[in-house]
Amino acid sequence: WDVGMNDNNPNWQGDPHGVHVCGLAAASTDNLTGVAGVGFNCKFLPVKIANANGDLVAAYEGIVYAADHGCSIINCSWGGSGGGSFGQSVIDYATINKNALVVCAAGNDNVSTDHFPSAYNYAFSVASTTSTDNKSSFSNYGNSVDVCAPGSNVKSTYSGGTYVNNSGTSMASPVAAGGAALIKCMFPN
Repeated sequence: WDVGMNDNNPNWQGDPHGVHVCGLAAASTDNLTGVAGVGFNCKFLPVKIANANGDLVAAYEGIVYAADHGCSIINCSWGGSGGGSFGQSVIDYATINKNALVVCAAGNDNVSTDHFPSAYNYAFSVASTTSTDNKSSFSNYGNSVDVCAPGSNVKSTYSGGTYVNNSGTSMASPVAAGGAALIKCMFPN
């Protein structure tokens, strides 16, 4: 669903960031094409949160939509400074009321300050690592980070049926979310 434009067409508009993110979590595997998503054979529900310009106008509404539609793992490859009670309430709703794991990008400012939604209570914050398992130079870090995942120069799906390398905690987050989905599939309880 496209909560950013309130229609059933979740195709990207304005910015193909989400195309890359989705591929990391859930690209088809064993098809001799492109890349393989981490969440092998897991169910996937794309929820678009941006308007036609690529502005994130319905980010928290996207979390609620995913939680209300049975998503066990919700990836949030977005965020910024300045949290608040509304955002915390949405994370609480998804995690406590709907038993979902909300996986969030830790941010790309190379600082240990809070980044939201990843710094909210119950959010699962993901920092980025390099191919040598070191912290990516851009990745946020600190007490609010729960786990690290590959996020530097990772190849994934992109617009026009192509594949490109991108870097960011936005890339690390769906890698961790795909891994969490595999765990949930193997151990549903």
